[in-house]
Amino acid sequence: MKRYAGLVLLALTAAPGLSAQASIVLPGRPLPPAHARMRDAAYVLRDTLVGVTSSAARLRRDFRTTSAASLVSRAREMRDACAASGRNIAAPRAVLKETPADSPLSEREKARLLTAYGELEAATARCVEQFTPLSEAGKGEDVRGYGNRYGATVVDAIRSYERALDNYLRAMRIPNRPLGAGPDPLAG
Repeated sequence: MKRYAGLVLLALTAAPGLSAQASIVLPGRPLPPAHARMRDAAYVLRDTLVGVTSSAARLRRDFRTTSAASLVSRAREMRDACAASGRNIAAPRAVLKETPADSPLSEREKARLLTAYGELEAATARCVEQFTPLSEAGKGEDVRGYGNRYGATVVDAIRSYERALDNYLRAMRIPNRPLGAGPDPLAG
């Protein structure tokens, strides 16, 4: 009898957790084609920018303790990630120019995002320019001395671009949150 009571108690405590597994998260309203193209192009660029920020984080994490050869490898990673991101800026910028703004607020945020694309493009080009000489053999100590400062500059430009993109997407009412996530508590 004690086993049966224990089994019933276990089943009752596990039941609420099982009901959460049965819930389905449905996508929100479908986006107009122009908005969907803008969101998709921005997400492709975002994915390449993650490579830059993660390379910068690895460089920052390892610069004190790692070997000079490893630092040169980190500089190559930064150079390549910045070059890839720089190549991917043109597509979302072109889509943004084609996307119509539906209010004065969205027009203003569109102009800010276009400016942010220009600043991001300049920052990624500067990153490639700075990390190219640091990625040569024997430059490990130079990477140790200058790499974090150069990396922080491009990461700051990425963060500025991300804020401009978030503001634009919010003004255009393009969802930018994971499926199933509640409304942004900071959006108001």
